[in-house]
Amino acid sequence: MPKKTAAIYNRWLFTLGGGEQVTFAYAEALRDLGYATTILTHKKVDLEKAITKMNINLDKISVQYLPLVEPSKLSQFSEKYDVFINTSYLDYFPNRCKKGILSVFFPGEIYLTPFEYLKRRFILPSLQNFFIYPTQFEGFVSDSYHKNRMHKWLGRESSIYFNQNNSKKVELALHAPTFAFSTIESLKFFINHKAVKPQSKKLTHTENVVRFNFVSQTAIKKITIQKPAALKQSDISLVTLEIPSVRYLFYNWFKTFFPKWEMRLHGGPGITPLSDLSSYKKIVTISKFCQTWIQRYWGLPSTIVYPPVNISAFAPAQKKKNYIVHIGRFFVTGHSKKQLDLIKVFNQLVAEHNVHDWELHLVGTVHEGEKHKKYYEACLAEARGSQVHFHIGVPFSQLKKILSEAKLYWHATGLDQDQHKEPVLMEHFGITTVEAMAAGCVPLVINAGGQPEIVKPGTGFVWNTREQLIQYTMIMIKNPHLLKKYGLAARNRSHNFSRENFKKRFASMLKSLD
Repeated sequence: MPKKTAAIYNRWLFTLGGGEQVTFAYAEALRDLGYATTILTHKKVDLEKAITKMNINLDKISVQYLPLVEPSKLSQFSEKYDVFINTSYLDYFPNRCKKGILSVFFPGEIYLTPFEYLKRRFILPSLQNFFIYPTQFEGFVSDSYHKNRMHKWLGRESSIYFNQNNSKKVELALHAPTFAFSTIESLKFFINHKAVKPQSKKLTHTENVVRFNFVSQTAIKKITIQKPAALKQSDISLVTLEIPSVRYLFYNWFKTFFPKWEMRLHGGPGITPLSDLSSYKKIVTISKFCQTWIQRYWGLPSTIVYPPVNISAFAPAQKKKNYIVHIGRFFVTGHSKKQLDLIKVFNQLVAEHNVHDWELHLVGTVHEGEKHKKYYEACLAEARGSQVHFHIGVPFSQLKKILSEAKLYWHATGLDQDQHKEPVLMEHFGITTVEAMAAGCVPLVINAGGQPEIVKPGTGFVWNTREQLIQYTMIMIKNPHLLKKYGLAARNRSHNFSRENFKKRFASMLKSLD
C-alpha cells in the first residue's frame, strides 16, 4: 500500500517566527504518524538556522518551493495529498483536499466596510504595482540597532530581492566595525546572479562605512553579496540601500508615514468568500480567545490545539537572581509589546517601594523602520539611570540563561487597548510566557487575549491595571517562600503546553476527520 502523504503550507516560513514554529511542529507530528511529509513555501529558508533556533528535527521531512503566485491559485497544490494543512497567516485560499485543515492564529475579517473592500481590492494592489521595494532579505544572520542605524549583518551569501525594479542602478552602504581594506576588497557582488564590480566606492572614515554604486545592463531584480568564510558574522553589516527612482523614494516616504499599510504590501488579507473557509474540513486555532473571534467574524466552529512549546529547553538556575524579565520585539504597530510602559512601571515600583536591588531585563530585537527605532530610543531614554537592561538580538543560549536566572516575568501586550474592539492587538496565545514558566519564572501578565488561559490561579497573576501589576509584584518580592511555591507551580503548568501534548492533541484531532 502506498504511503500516506501530507503537506503543510506557509508563505512566511522564511521568517522563522512563532507561527513557523507551529508549521514545523505539524510537520514533525505528521511524520511521526507515518505520513510522507512535505512543507510547501515560496522563498528560500535557512533550514540549518531553523533547526538550531527552534530545536526541531527535519529528518524525512522535505521542503518544496512553489512558484510565487496569487493566493487564489494555490488551491491546486492541496489536492494531491491525503492531508493538507494551511498554516499561512491570512492566506485563505480554497482547499481541495479531503482532509483539509485551516490553522488560524487569528482570523481576518471577511465582512468588510466599503473602504476596506476598496483598500484590499484596488488601493493596495495599485501601490504594489507602483512602488519599488525590497520584498525579501535572504541570508542575513541578524539585525541590530546601533547609533541611530539598523544593521543587517551579512552571512556568507546575503541577497536582497525586489518586487519589481526598472532601475539599473543601486547603492549599498556597508559598515565594518573594525575597518580594513582587505575586508572590503574580499567581498563579491552579483546582480541577477551575474558577477559585477562596483562602478565606484566611497569611504566615510568617521563611520567606517563604504558606499558601493552599481550600474547594471539589465533591470535589477536581485543583488547578492558574498563574504569569504574567513570573515566572522559580525564583520560587515548593511546599513542603507538606495535606488535612484522616484518610485523607491515614494515607497520610503510611504513606509515612514503609513507603517501599517506598508506591512500589507508584503502580504495580507484579500477578499475572502465564506465558501473558501468552509472548504476546509476542520478549522484549528491556538486559544479560546481566537476561537471566540473565529465564531464572531466567520460564524464557523473551530477546534483548539494549543501551540507546542519546547519546554525541555528551559530550566531554572540553581540560584535565581532579582530579575524581572520580558521578551518581545520593539515595535509600535500591531500588537506592540509595550516595553516603554513596563519601564515606566518598573521605575515607579522602585521609587515607591525602594526595591533598588531588583532589575528589569528586556530581551528582543528592534523592528526595522523609523517609528520602531524611535520607540526603542524612547525606551532607552526612559531607562537611563535605572536598573533596566536591554538584550538586543542575543542568541538563544543567552535568552535561556536570562530566563533561568529570573524570578518574575512581565507581559503587557494589549495594555490600554479594548480587546472587544481591537482583539487583533492582544497576545493571541503567549509562547514566551510558557517558556518563562518552564524556566521557573512566576508570570505576571495582562488579563487579555490568550494569556489568562495559560496563567491559572496559584501559578502566577493576571492584572488589569498598572497598580495591580505593582501590587502583585510586591507580593512576590516580599514573600520569597510564596515566590518559590508559585515558580514551581508555574513550571508544572508549562508542561500542559509541551510538544508531546501538542502531538497528542493533534493526533486526536486528525483521527476525528476519518
